[in-house]
Amino acid sequence: MQDDHTNGAPSQPRTRNGLLDLLRFAAALVVMAYHFLYRGGREGGYLSQDYGALGHQVTLGYLGVNLFFLISGFVIIWSASGRDWYGFAVSRFARLYPAHLAAMTITFLMMAWWDEAPFVRTLWHWFANLTMLAPAFGAPFMDGAYWSIVIELIFYFWVMIGLFSGLLPRRTDGVLAAWLAVIFVNNLLIGSRPLELILATEYGAYFALGAIVWRLSSQGASGLRLGLAACALTMTFHTAEVQRLDAIGRLGEAASASEVALANAGIVALFLVAAMFGRKIRAGRWALMLGGLSYPLYLVHQNAGYMLINLTAPLIGKWAAFALAVTLSLAVSHWIWRSVEPGGRRLIRALLSPAARFLPRTLQRFPAPAE
Repeated sequence: MQDDHTNGAPSQPRTRNGLLDLLRFAAALVVMAYHFLYRGGREGGYLSQDYGALGHQVTLGYLGVNLFFLISGFVIIWSASGRDWYGFAVSRFARLYPAHLAAMTITFLMMAWWDEAPFVRTLWHWFANLTMLAPAFGAPFMDGAYWSIVIELIFYFWVMIGLFSGLLPRRTDGVLAAWLAVIFVNNLLIGSRPLELILATEYGAYFALGAIVWRLSSQGASGLRLGLAACALTMTFHTAEVQRLDAIGRLGEAASASEVALANAGIVALFLVAAMFGRKIRAGRWALMLGGLSYPLYLVHQNAGYMLINLTAPLIGKWAAFALAVTLSLAVSHWIWRSVEPGGRRLIRALLSPAARFLPRTLQRFPAPAE
């Protein structure tokens, strides 16, 4: 879901994929529209407003998260190809944590002021969410969107293990083949919850497909890679159908199986176009900025936006409240990207990088990538 920027106004690497930046931002907008216009009024009592027919146009907006996973698979394997395990771990932590801390704290302060169900959190919940793994400590996430960040963290953990062991990048295709086998067996045959959590099998096909597309674009086609891509693609449709059935259980309604399959094919197609052609198109400053906004926007918009709409809709109307929530979510995200993330990354790297000299390392056989 995220990539690396050196500061709030990043320099433009020659090999950066600007189309993936724009696609990442579009995915964040779609998820925000889904929450504000559809899900918030239908589940959990989050929104007192119903946006009617327009809401029904974004019922598949949750697939934007799957698009994030596709992009992460591509970008993270790209990024990992030029780092050892510790450098990769520090880079990922420095990229994720500052925005998480800022967005989570903003949401907590709004909840502390609101203090009405379902927007109730305590100081203990804030402390638990500092770990990014709040449910492991018996506390709810500060915002419902954080569940997908945990899935990302699991993926990053296994990439780090692969780098430490030397399996990545030398045996990337074999590792992906083994992971896809586990995904296939667990998703279709076993249904083990521990395996699902430990190896991210529920959404693993999206990460795996993204990673394989990177391998195809960087190392060329082979029978194995094309076969793995076909297997991963097939499993994404299974995951999308499971999500559809889950939506029926939670919301009492969902799109048809054919509509979900078509939408899943659409997001995969968009990703493939961006992955194949993005580096041939100059990544302008707007693309870099919008890509940078996508992560803080995803983190900060949901519960804070619900509360803002509930507060302002009786005064200015539901459509103006929706527009205000979108505008302020974008403004706060820009502030986090521009003012919080650069200093936070520098601080984390300054604190954690010196430990590298005392840790076992893996050889860097490739130049550091741009993204």
